[in-house]
Amino acid sequence: MGKIIGLISLKGGVGKTSCTANIGASLAKEFGKKVLLVDANFSVPNLAMHFGISDYSTTIQDAIMGNSTLQKAIYPYSDSIHVVPASLEGKEVRDHYKLRELLQPMKEFYDVILVDSSPNLHHEILSTMIASDELYVVTSPDHPTLSATMRAVKIAKQRNTPIKGLILNKIRNKKFEIPVEEIEKATDSLVLGTIPDDLNVLEAVSKTTPVTSHAPRANASIELNKIAAYLINESYEDPRWWNKVKNVFKRDFDKVDVNRLLTSKL
Repeated sequence: MGKIIGLISLKGGVGKTSCTANIGASLAKEFGKKVLLVDANFSVPNLAMHFGISDYSTTIQDAIMGNSTLQKAIYPYSDSIHVVPASLEGKEVRDHYKLRELLQPMKEFYDVILVDSSPNLHHEILSTMIASDELYVVTSPDHPTLSATMRAVKIAKQRNTPIKGLILNKIRNKKFEIPVEEIEKATDSLVLGTIPDDLNVLEAVSKTTPVTSHAPRANASIELNKIAAYLINESYEDPRWWNKVKNVFKRDFDKVDVNRLLTSKL
């Protein structure tokens, strides 16, 4: 039986959709999982574009509104990666519970179902919160985004779908960025992944291919693989020889690695 994982944010531009697409690709490529990616960003969808899927006539809105079955809205990118696109016309969805009703039976056919939500605080994001077994907030280490992240965590708790962790994206390791410890304290949530601001990600998007396939040894790809491994409670070892050598002499564990290790046992 698979599980439904929702990735949310309350601020655009943090790379939530890119994270969703690449984590899904990593789950399939590195861990052999069958993955369904669902675009629940009903206003400004673009998840399918990350996989070069543009020729589709049936969408998630059609299934939610009862105009079609969900099966007809599923488009294969590969044998192990399937995508449910949303309408580019921005069709409004009012039934917050219908997405969960549609996705629950799919857990028998997929190991992981990843849901990409709307980056806005309105009824759209409620569909993802209600549908998901686990929720993660994609954020970045700046003050405007932190404020939005704090609000997302609060709303998720109110909906009885607590945030399991944060994924920090577009890390530049600059002094002006908010440290991991401060973000965790402000949100009362653990950071479970830190993805660097990597040009390979943008190159991969331009080629409509996952960065884990376009540049498998890039820093962003390695971190995405670590996050994917965490989501399914499996281990992942950095394959790059220089990191293996560095880890031999490493005395202190990275805080995010510790977070993943501790919470994976829960």
